[in-house]
Amino acid sequence: MKFWLVLLMSFLIIVNFLAIYYLDHLVDRWFRFGTTFIFLAIYLFKYFSKYRLLLIFVLLAICDGLLVYYEVPLFKKIIYTVRILAYLNLILFVAPSLSKLKLNLFTIVVAVFIVLIDVYLLHEMAKTLPGSDQNSIFLLLFYSLGIISLAIVATSLSYLNRYANKVAFYLVIVSFGFILSDIFFYNAYYLGFKEFYYLDRLANIIGIAFLLAFSVNQAAALKNPNSP
Repeated sequence: MKFWLVLLMSFLIIVNFLAIYYLDHLVDRWFRFGTTFIFLAIYLFKYFSKYRLLLIFVLLAICDGLLVYYEVPLFKKIIYTVRILAYLNLILFVAPSLSKLKLNLFTIVVAVFIVLIDVYLLHEMAKTLPGSDQNSIFLLLFYSLGIISLAIVATSLSYLNRYANKVAFYLVIVSFGFILSDIFFYNAYYLGFKEFYYLDRLANIIGIAFLLAFSVNQAAALKNPNSP
């Protein structure tokens, strides 16, 4: 990761932590959106290389912008839909690089087992949702986000297993950053552990910063066809 990007990421983390500490959650969410928008602007005007990557940044910005109105039921459903689309597009972007990856029976069995465990955990988490969220549409989105979160982690680990380079490592950080952000937000918002808002913001900023680092390397790869 470039040094200036490390500095920017660190600065934005500090600013967001201060916003969480001094402002109420309805206001500090604007700082999350502003942070995502900054990374979107940097990619668009300095490192643009792929339209699908641009779409991912745009979807993440829309998601964080709508997060300001998370208490509005319709916006909440849109937020989950947009985040699912962002994760799906990231998987689709990486998938062609894994087209020749071979899976054995053991890998498939383990994958199915992990999916079943994930569904069970999602079911337990869904029980703690407030009554206003206990409707078929939101629950479908809730489970879908959980499943696709597992898929994006599996995709990034497969990419790392195949290429074992810094770009693959960046992708793993991206996937874990976003997934941990979702989990931390759930713990903070639904379970009332307010300290997790800091971890949520930390994981989200790290995730999108490494997404930019991943994108920078993708732009460089266009000049080198032998790069993954």
